[in-house]
Amino acid sequence: MRTEFFVEYDLYDTTALQDARESTESNSSFADLSRIKDNIFAPNYGTLEHNFFVLDGSMEEFPDNPDNLVYFSKDFVQSNNNYQYAGTELYAGDDLDGPIENIYKEQKINIKFSENHTSYGLTLYFLNEYPTEIRIIWYDLAGVLKSQKLFHPDSLVYFCNNPVEEYGEIDIIFLRALPYHNVKLQHIKYGTKVIWGNDTIKSGKLINDTDPTSDKIKTDKLEFSFVDVNEEFNLGNLSGMHRTFQRNQRMLPFEMVMGKKIELGTFFLDNVSTTKNITKMSAIDYKGMLNNFDFRSGKVYSGELAGNIIDEIMETAGISDYEVDQEIANTPLYGTLEIQTCQKALREVLFACGGVINTSRRTGIQIYKDTRNVVSKIPRAQKFSTTYEIDKYVSDINVKYKTWTLENQASEIIKGTYDKGTHVINLSIPALDMTTNAGIILEQSPYYIVLKIAENQTEAIISGKKYVGDEFAAIASIEHIKSGELRSSKTFYGTLLNYEAAQRVANNILDYYQLQQIIKTKHLSDKEKSGDWVEVENTVIEHTNFVVAIESLYTDLTGGFISTSTCRGYFKMVMENYYADDELYADEGMGAII
Repeated sequence: MRTEFFVEYDLYDTTALQDARESTESNSSFADLSRIKDNIFAPNYGTLEHNFFVLDGSMEEFPDNPDNLVYFSKDFVQSNNNYQYAGTELYAGDDLDGPIENIYKEQKINIKFSENHTSYGLTLYFLNEYPTEIRIIWYDLAGVLKSQKLFHPDSLVYFCNNPVEEYGEIDIIFLRALPYHNVKLQHIKYGTKVIWGNDTIKSGKLINDTDPTSDKIKTDKLEFSFVDVNEEFNLGNLSGMHRTFQRNQRMLPFEMVMGKKIELGTFFLDNVSTTKNITKMSAIDYKGMLNNFDFRSGKVYSGELAGNIIDEIMETAGISDYEVDQEIANTPLYGTLEIQTCQKALREVLFACGGVINTSRRTGIQIYKDTRNVVSKIPRAQKFSTTYEIDKYVSDINVKYKTWTLENQASEIIKGTYDKGTHVINLSIPALDMTTNAGIILEQSPYYIVLKIAENQTEAIISGKKYVGDEFAAIASIEHIKSGELRSSKTFYGTLLNYEAAQRVANNILDYYQLQQIIKTKHLSDKEKSGDWVEVENTVIEHTNFVVAIESLYTDLTGGFISTSTCRGYFKMVMENYYADDELYADEGMGAII
């Protein structure tokens, strides 16, 4: 089986596009520069440019009021027969760092930013034709020149290679084009896309993990190494591409299997190192990115829908590419979320809902209810080895939670001595209606306050109505344990549970741990991913197959797309309708293969 692994890396400044404020005095009235962020499609319009409008039906008639053009040379100002834009005198001399003189009626776009940005040049997206010469000038936030360079585009999507750090303003000046042609620019990206393929990649592995009980959110990881011929990613190269690394830049790995392109997920740079000319990169998925942000807006919830809380968590982490199935989104939640990472906060939501999070083989996040529906099969013909184990028997599950009651009277919450200035004070227990005897409370939330002190070394007492938490537990048990087994329990904790939800969670976890078959396989990877329920063909042909949940999947991306999986499941003949009175009755299909 022929396989090929490659990675697309978006080496863009991830905040520049939204921060950019574009302006121009050379745009046509029918074009809208404000849409340059959208990368909108425009058809091949026939316009009155020299040797351009081919009358073969391949071009659309120019509409009276187009709504999909971004930048189009003002009033059909065209370049002359000298390739130069009419009314524009070029920069004096060939010294790119010299003075700028005698420029008027420029075909120019100016971009200002409110913050500093760093990118490895710009990628320009032209429509129909590209100009033959442009000049780009970078300034700092104070308007001081940082860099300028001439470029000669040779494609509709053209990368202007010039790494500039900490810039705050850009001028893009169109100097020359084909005789009697316009400039038509649709989009700008601040950086470029880097692609590593079979010609440079030396090794690659992908680790996908999913916990069907939602007790943990496990980060998926991508690791690969490549030959860095020009040492662009060697940290010792002070002018290399690594200067524009940002941790939220997107990385898209793909596997080609027999000519079919397989999407492996979305990842973000976590670490990079270089030995000689071999660079190694490690990246994390969206689940790992959730761990980089703190969720601070938690409170005490009483029936709040899970979908609303998930939206808050994702907004805090700056993630918009996610979907939540309606059963999860409509689950009411009771309890609280203290200040914690977004990953831990989402764990509490999913644990209470019985939801599963998955990022494998997709661009974003999928949150769904685990249904145990079998989606694929791992046949004997694809397996290299299979190992069977029996996991430790679990007979009892305890799920602990707290209920919260707001006190009627205010009391002291925290006391301390603070210097002059503004202080953010985190609280260990939630509270409402907070007041202070010193300074001013600028902002308050159940788990923090923002206190402003006007004088030095001031003792402040924060008072308010505290929530009191009382701990309870829901217990799920097997009444009649298996012969030869001893009772064994596991304890879990959740902060967004009431008794009904805690009992449901306990029952579901106990149910899952009754599936004692632990199966490890090494096989040719196909459509399966962690979190899937799949059928695994038994190596003993005379015996029935297994139905398992893939908890972990390790894939060698450069060694033939071979995966090693760790799964938990049961013999296929054991069906889920073997339940009565909340007990699982096992038949002869349960147990180990002898």
